[in-house]
Amino acid sequence: MKTPSSLQKAFVALAGIVMVGTFGYMLVEHQNFLNSLYMTIITITTIGYGETFTLGQGGRIFTIFLVIGGVGTVGYTLVSAVEFMVEGRVSGIMGRRKMRRDIETMLGHYILCGYGRVGQHIATDLANAGAKFVVVERDPDVADTCLETGYTVIKSDATDDETLRAAGIERAKGLVTALSSDAENLYVTLTARELCPHLFIVSRCDSEDSEPKLRRAGADRVISPHSIGGRRMAAMMLKPLVWDYLDLVTKGEYIEFNIENLEWRIDDVEVYPGSYMAGKTIEEAEIYSISGALILAVKKQGQAFNTKPPKSLRMEAGDYLIAIGTTDQLAKLEEKAKGK
Repeated sequence: MKTPSSLQKAFVALAGIVMVGTFGYMLVEHQNFLNSLYMTIITITTIGYGETFTLGQGGRIFTIFLVIGGVGTVGYTLVSAVEFMVEGRVSGIMGRRKMRRDIETMLGHYILCGYGRVGQHIATDLANAGAKFVVVERDPDVADTCLETGYTVIKSDATDDETLRAAGIERAKGLVTALSSDAENLYVTLTARELCPHLFIVSRCDSEDSEPKLRRAGADRVISPHSIGGRRMAAMMLKPLVWDYLDLVTKGEYIEFNIENLEWRIDDVEVYPGSYMAGKTIEEAEIYSISGALILAVKKQGQAFNTKPPKSLRMEAGDYLIAIGTTDQLAKLEEKAKGK
């Protein structure tokens, strides 16, 4: 496929031939610029209008070489231009079809509405977590940037019902709306909740007055980047070492301390029916000995978080364990919570 750089080289070569021909006729035949340019164009394009001025022996020899070099250059440029346009259109159509097929096969994925400053961070974290997700972005330039990053993108308006259906909302696990307007986020939340009642929805809001409206519209969580950012900055001022530690254990890296290959994370693990842990106490399950992960809290169905679970707490199917550990440790814990 012809790339923009190869097409540009073809046009540069064509411009070079035109310049050589024009100035060549001006020097050899002592013609003015317009006559020389006209003679060059009709020669390299093989139009055949005839000589605009009588060629001498030197002019005829120059014309022979101009035809040999110019006709090939014009042909190559035309072929490159047509190939670039046709293949670009075909590859675009094929790319969109492949993306639609990929989305149609997704199950339990996430939908990210908006790829602005907030949306970009969300997409990065989802990608780092290995989650499947679809970005919905209506700005063509922003959507192209998202595509270049390698994400699955739908170039459309997230407030449109058909757009959310195209993103596979009926099969999605969750949706986050990070649009710049509270009104748009409210509309997307209402639409998503109507289309998929069981969907987990996280909505962004800029105004505190919008939070209760978004919750009434169906948002399970409402996040204000400005509010969270302000509270975290204040906490960093008051307790900087505490936040340094939290950054360390949740992100797995902290350049200032030069600590590498530390991948501590906090995650939730569901206890499945018939698993090794179901029906056992935390002590009996020997969670730390088997996995190395530490249990921070337990969430039983219909109950609040138990943030200080005793060793005698009996785990049941459907319970969620909030644990901290490395990626491998949490993977072992999840394996035990699912299997026997």
